[in-house]
Amino acid sequence: MSPTTPSNNQGDNMSVPSAPVIVIGGGIVGASIAWHLAKERDVIIIAEAVGGVATPKSFCWLNATSTTQKYYYDFRRRSMARWAEIGRELPDLPIYWGGNLTCDTTPDERAKFQDLHHAWGTDIRRMNQTDLVTLEPEIDDAEFSSVEWGLHVPEEGTLEAHVAAAQLIAKAKSMGARVLTTSVTGFLKDGNRRISGVVTGCGEIRGSHVILAAGLGSVPLLATENIKLPLKSSEGLLVNTAPTKRRYLNASVHLQGLHMRQRLDGRICFGASFAGGKPGDEPKATAEELFKQLQKTFKKGSELEFGNYTVGVRPDPEDGYPILGSTGLDGLDVAVMHSGVTNAALVGELLSKKILHGVEDPMLDRFRLDRFKKSYARL
Repeated sequence: MSPTTPSNNQGDNMSVPSAPVIVIGGGIVGASIAWHLAKERDVIIIAEAVGGVATPKSFCWLNATSTTQKYYYDFRRRSMARWAEIGRELPDLPIYWGGNLTCDTTPDERAKFQDLHHAWGTDIRRMNQTDLVTLEPEIDDAEFSSVEWGLHVPEEGTLEAHVAAAQLIAKAKSMGARVLTTSVTGFLKDGNRRISGVVTGCGEIRGSHVILAAGLGSVPLLATENIKLPLKSSEGLLVNTAPTKRRYLNASVHLQGLHMRQRLDGRICFGASFAGGKPGDEPKATAEELFKQLQKTFKKGSELEFGNYTVGVRPDPEDGYPILGSTGLDGLDVAVMHSGVTNAALVGELLSKKILHGVEDPMLDRFRLDRFKKSYARL
């Protein structure tokens, strides 16, 4: 396959089905879309950074249980299954199915949570204090005695998402995809007003279809076409220890005020919540206080060393659910969401089928951009 080169001549390389599909965004969502597409079509990936901007600053928990809506639970669980399939196809994918342990809510809240997800088919298990200590022997016993019991979901996991994004893009390149590290400033249209490419810092690039998976960067791009993308942004601070050879955690663990997981390189990633806590006026001081709390959580926490902290800016759709598929402009789709790490596998599969074969999975129906039209009409 030979990717299309940038062109400053709008008459060249007109948009035809055999032309490349253009994916804007190098984070985990864009990477998954590009990898799925590259199996069947020429792809051009345009990204300011391979690995993305928000992706490297994510907690990277793979789960279906952080929602109270059954249709979204089903979507997320199906995406987890797709990640498992991709992991079998790509054995080096940095994925870890260590489960998740929740101890940070009240007993009544945990009981209701267990009942709901058990009814939905989740393998969710109540663990008494003995079970908790057995699962996580490095955590100080006092942490568990104060909560009495917790909930374990063994089918959940974590992903080193920025590494996985780089791997998927590299795999797409091996299948002929081309990567351009530049910015996109607008879109090209053909005579029928169909989107036929993009305008970049490298010039104009023509394609058969464009997929916008650039997180918050998607907002100003769609605004150039008078399309409102209903996103808000929120900051989240996460902290990492220095790498350690000791296995401190077997699962991803949610304690009151401290959510933590151990990365595959040994570092412990943690925050006030898995979404990241508020950084405050002095993020470094906030990070250092969290690190002291982390050290007290483990029996041998004094051996841990502070590594670094990040402040990520998350793209949050106004109603909390992904925005996927048609933008209302022919030839231009969008994929933007929080929880991109969990959802990316299925988003890549479903959008590639939609674009390449015209097959629109029924699961996409609830996540279309046009669901916001009624609320806009009331403004």
